[in-house]
Amino acid sequence: MEYKITITTTQTDYKGKSIFEHAANDLMIDETFSMIDEEGVMSTSLFGTLDSNGCEYTLRYEEENENMGNTFTEVRFNSERLNELSLVRTGEVESFMTFEEGKRHICVYETGIMPFEICIFTRSLDNRLLTEGTLNIKYIVEIKGACAQQTEFKMEIVRV
Repeated sequence: MEYKITITTTQTDYKGKSIFEHAANDLMIDETFSMIDEEGVMSTSLFGTLDSNGCEYTLRYEEENENMGNTFTEVRFNSERLNELSLVRTGEVESFMTFEEGKRHICVYETGIMPFEICIFTRSLDNRLLTEGTLNIKYIVEIKGACAQQTEFKMEIVRV
């Protein structure tokens, strides 16, 4: 089935703080955003498909961000475990990222120049793609040697 997909991503840098300088519990409680340095918002609308193989679902779309070139994204999840999902990119930019509420995952991001590891700590994951057509993820990402960045990812899908 084809869907119109709207994605809004808000990224906030932490001033000089790395994810390793905080305990996971502190990250879950810190909703004040008192360490905000600067914020960037990106929004895009595109079209994709949602397929199912029993309880397994895959939302597929082609990235339209010029920095990502010819890249395709799949959002994979299981309807019986909605508090976790994978985001898989293939093409000029390749990555496999795992988001699981309250957990930390090490992921690899391939830029075409060189791969690097990123750490993703998912603060919250609200997957209502099947019932309300929405997905909201709040997570913190860190690349070794760089400041941590908080991201809020919002997706809405509407069947066309």
